[in-house]
Amino acid sequence: MSTVIGPVTEEMLVLAGGVAAAVIGVYLVVWGVNGLRRTIAVWKSDPTPIGEAHLIDGTIEVEGTAEELSRTLRSPYDGARSLAYSYSKKRKERERNEDGEYETEWRTLESGSESVPFLVADDTGSIPVDPAAATLGMDNEYSDRTGDIKKTESRIDPGDGVHVIGQKRSANEADADLDDHRTYIGDGEEAPPFRVTDGGELETVARMFGRSLGSIFLGAGLVAGFGYLLLTSFPGIAAALGVSGI
Repeated sequence: MSTVIGPVTEEMLVLAGGVAAAVIGVYLVVWGVNGLRRTIAVWKSDPTPIGEAHLIDGTIEVEGTAEELSRTLRSPYDGARSLAYSYSKKRKERERNEDGEYETEWRTLESGSESVPFLVADDTGSIPVDPAAATLGMDNEYSDRTGDIKKTESRIDPGDGVHVIGQKRSANEADADLDDHRTYIGDGEEAPPFRVTDGGELETVARMFGRSLGSIFLGAGLVAGFGYLLLTSFPGIAAALGVSGI
């Protein structure tokens, strides 16, 4: 028998939740498919020699060494000179679940990120990058565990190889201090998602592919879950479709 909550039945609430999950699932699948297309486009393209950046309008892809532009940061745990970092501190906790068994999980106590504009240089020249609005792909550079507390840092440090894909913009449009440089790479409507990756083009492609594929699988799972919920909640639909055994 259905439990009635006011004028709304329990099945209606479950169905509404399923519809919401299905909508999110469709969005994730579409996002993932578009991400795969962007990944293929990055894979097929070649980075532009930085000395030729002045010839490029709109989307630009470069690869080189990260260098200090005007200042660096100090990472919060390792105290390293850095151009961009993210950090997190987690505590290991044990909680009893509904079955009375203990489960262990890492609960985040603090986390954050920071970046400053920096130069990307190759044998042909250099160009500033303002990574404030970028998706940052950074390697784990520091990890420390003391008892039940774990601290980690992912960073881009001076001297690291980086791959950048974004939009070439006029320095007049920048909010950051770019010294006397006339152009820089930043975010923009003409470019695909702005990405700065610690490593080369292969690392960028691998990270983009992983995020896109994960989004597709998660979205497909949500849509499939909604389909299963629909068929089990409304047996008449399953019968009409000739589905049995649910």
